[in-house]
Amino acid sequence: MRTRGYLGLLSSLYISTFFIRASFGIMLATLPIYLGITTTYFGYGIVAAASPLFEMGTVLFIGTVVDRFGRKIILLFGLLAAGLLLFALSLTTNLYAIFAINAGHGIAAGSILVSSLALLTDYAPEDRRGREMGAFDAFNLLGWIFGFALGALFLEFFRSNLHLTFLVAGVMAMAGLTYSAFMISEPKKQDLLSKKIRFRNIIAVLKQRSILLVTLPWFIVFMIIGAALTFLTVSTSQGVLSIPPIYLAGFIAGGGVFLIITQVFYGRLSDKYGRLPIMLVGTVGFVGIMTVLGIGYLTATPSTGDAVKNNIISFWPLLAIFGFMALAFGPSALSSLADEAKETMRGVTMAVYSIVISAGMVIGIPGIAAISDRYGGFGVLVFMITSAVIMSLLMAARYYDVKRKKMTSGTPSQ
Repeated sequence: MRTRGYLGLLSSLYISTFFIRASFGIMLATLPIYLGITTTYFGYGIVAAASPLFEMGTVLFIGTVVDRFGRKIILLFGLLAAGLLLFALSLTTNLYAIFAINAGHGIAAGSILVSSLALLTDYAPEDRRGREMGAFDAFNLLGWIFGFALGALFLEFFRSNLHLTFLVAGVMAMAGLTYSAFMISEPKKQDLLSKKIRFRNIIAVLKQRSILLVTLPWFIVFMIIGAALTFLTVSTSQGVLSIPPIYLAGFIAGGGVFLIITQVFYGRLSDKYGRLPIMLVGTVGFVGIMTVLGIGYLTATPSTGDAVKNNIISFWPLLAIFGFMALAFGPSALSSLADEAKETMRGVTMAVYSIVISAGMVIGIPGIAAISDRYGGFGVLVFMITSAVIMSLLMAARYYDVKRKKMTSGTPSQ
């Protein structure tokens, strides 16, 4: 692939992924007010979880279609569907209709994520794969962050016309569709496709221990992300955080720039020093964050929103250190997954990744909300500590799996 074509591919994947995740972020920030859900966490969580739930339920089939018919056509389908569904979201406040639209949005998001990651795995050279995956992960997460920030701004300036937020999100998806249609090409397409749709490929991928050990930690990561977004969303709508939305948006946007820089940095480190050492750094970071959040929630007196917020902020030096370390996980883990994926099963492999992160959101959004409502600070502490232990065990298993492969084959494995 020519350099110009390669750069066009990268920019298309980053932009389209950013736009679709930003649209979901907008929904997270504005749906509680749009639907009048402002009194409990749990009711909002059920509606918001529709998108990751249906992404999780359909993405394995999407992966087999990607492996059979190609990456670009499924990516464009996902962007088109997402845009149309977002426009539809602006036309109704019916709870059942919103749930159905969010479900369709999840299917579109899965199509975009799986096809984008498969394309990136196909064409990114292995010695630069960490850097490219780091940038992809940054734009993926930044989309959520930017969308939430934009939604917060809309709450400030367009509270009486919130349907406009979904029109803006739909336009963003259509912009990604147009750019990708012109910029993406698949010169090696025929060499990378299956001859037919093979559902047995799903079983073959799920039986690979290396794939499962790389993807399952993402479940913990996105469960925590979902929990954090739920707390921020409803707390902001209730005024619990006592932070004007415009300042919150500015803070999040600045953090997004930092996110891109660090993800590319850690991706390059994984190219140079190997995937596993950088993944271990990220795991330590996430375990540290979960532990600090749990302790901060438990020791807050009283256990109200402001007290919890202030108590957690008091641990900011630890949160800053562990947070910087946690950012190492994304690019190294995605690169490791790409390294493990077989050519004609890359769609299905990336579908497994999508299932895991969607499952994390599905459980994290309503789960932590229900725990907080029912059990308070102690329940949140137990949840966080349990998550930290499970993630640590998964990474220990990955370490010994890599070590075993290295001893068996006599060649390095990441």
